Amino acid sequence: MPRIRARTRRPAARRAAVRAVLATAAAATAITAVAVPAAQAGPHDRHGGHGGHGRPGKHERSVEAWADRLVADGAPGAIIMTRRGGRVHHATAGVADKATGRPMDHRLLFRIASVTKSFTSTVVLQLAAERRLSLDDTVEKWLPGLVRGNGNDGSKITVRQLLAQTSGLHDYTSDPRIFAEPGRSWTPEELVGIAMETPPHYTPGTDWNYANTNYVLAGMIIERATGNSVGHEYTKRIFRPLGLRRTSYPETSTAFPGPYVHGYYYDFGDVSTLVSPSSARASGGIVSTVDDVARFHRALFTGRLLPRRQMRELTTVRPVNDGGIVEDYGLGVARIAFSCGYAWGHDGGFPGYRTWTYTSADGKRQAVITYNESALEEDREFRADLAKAADAAFCS
Repeated sequence: MPRIRARTRRPAARRAAVRAVLATAAAATAITAVAVPAAQAGPHDRHGGHGGHGRPGKHERSVEAWADRLVADGAPGAIIMTRRGGRVHHATAGVADKATGRPMDHRLLFRIASVTKSFTSTVVLQLAAERRLSLDDTVEKWLPGLVRGNGNDGSKITVRQLLAQTSGLHDYTSDPRIFAEPGRSWTPEELVGIAMETPPHYTPGTDWNYANTNYVLAGMIIERATGNSVGHEYTKRIFRPLGLRRTSYPETSTAFPGPYVHGYYYDFGDVSTLVSPSSARASGGIVSTVDDVARFHRALFTGRLLPRRQMRELTTVRPVNDGGIVEDYGLGVARIAFSCGYAWGHDGGFPGYRTWTYTSADGKRQAVITYNESALEEDREFRADLAKAADAAFCS
């Protein structure tokens, strides 16, 4: 059974404050829900599979039932994409837009959030393979003077420690200022500056804590090492070579570049275009689809994107305690235990969006699960069913 964790847990008082801010932003923005034309997104296919294998089999029927269950548990909509060798199946349930009743569709865009970290880590490791940087380089070497103050010291933190989440740096996303202006365009320097106000949690390399700050810094190092934007490097190295035509890195824009899944945040409602991805940057700013995410992970874990040495770095894991749950974390990827063995992947949470990705080392088994309601993070019944759904999607 996979170990499910939350990336967006927040105290009740803070959630109330966030909802109030988002409500104000919505009033000022005057968002209007618009139905996605069928000609753009295609007709809804409840049991959408492809590969020429005919009618759904036992595995597909099981996954479809679990998609229905997640919606019955409270998700407005859910998509479960699975792969068995050359056979790909999409189970969808519920709606992508509650205002219009638009059915969930596996071709729609959504914010993949921290799944972005696997993309960022891949680019850094490619640069290491090209000897344009070293994982043993310090943050100070590439970003002099940025990680400093209150005991923080970039000269004692390596690039490898950023990717492995062992730098000891504070996670800036816990600061309420990030949500004070949800549509604001944050610079990477501003996000890191917030983290620098808090002393490090431990000496670099001696422990582990999940901090988006690490990957904002990794994105800045990519830009310093290449002279190009992170988005340019994603496109050149990953999006274009793999044919990820529906994947993009909007950086600051709150809009989607095409038809999308609407995301819902607690009792406020639709926050799809209210929160700037600049608050996530290289730690969580990519927009994609389930198929593009799966294609990327299949290429990554089967060795198409990295040489052997860098693959060993990527998949060298340590057991970590993430909110009371012990799991294995590498360099921007996690190893997850299922009833049928291990999967590799990463999860992601952004206001209104939640995604889970699983790929076998040989690429023959995959599952990607996404749904569009943040409030389910604290629903024990939903999370129990999500764990069962993930195991069925990857193992059955």
